[in-house]
Amino acid sequence: MAEPQKDHAEDSSWLAAWPGLDPKPDEMKHNPTKLKNLATELQTMLTRLQGAETGSLSDVTMRTTVMPLPTVTEDWPAGKFLFETLENGNKEFTKVYQEIIDKLTAAIALVQAGAGTYDGVGLANGGKEQV
Repeated sequence: MAEPQKDHAEDSSWLAAWPGLDPKPDEMKHNPTKLKNLATELQTMLTRLQGAETGSLSDVTMRTTVMPLPTVTEDWPAGKFLFETLENGNKEFTKVYQEIIDKLTAAIALVQAGAGTYDGVGLANGGKEQV
C-alpha cells in the first residue's frame, strides 16, 4: 500500500490554490441563459442518441447484433463460443450505451433545474438576471 504524502497529510494549505473551495459571496455568479443553452445542446445530443441515425443506440444495436447459425455452431464448439462471446458483447455494449442515455437524461434535468433555480433567484431579487 502506498504511503500518504506527508506534506499533504500534515499541511492542507495546498488546497487554498483551488478556486471555489472558499468562495466569497460576490464570486458565486451563474448565468441561467448559459445553463439553458447547455441543456438545449445536451438535449440535441440525447435526441441523436435515441434516434435512428448513425451512432444512435438503435444503429449500434443493429450493427452489433449477431444472428446465430445453429447448423454451423452445433458441430463447431469454437464457433458456438465465438457466437456466445459476440452476443454477450452486444448485450453489454448496448447496456452501457443505454446507461449513457439515462445519465445524460438525468444531467439535462439537473441543468434545467439549476437554470430554473437561478431564474427564481433573479425574480426574487427584483427581476435581475443572475450573471
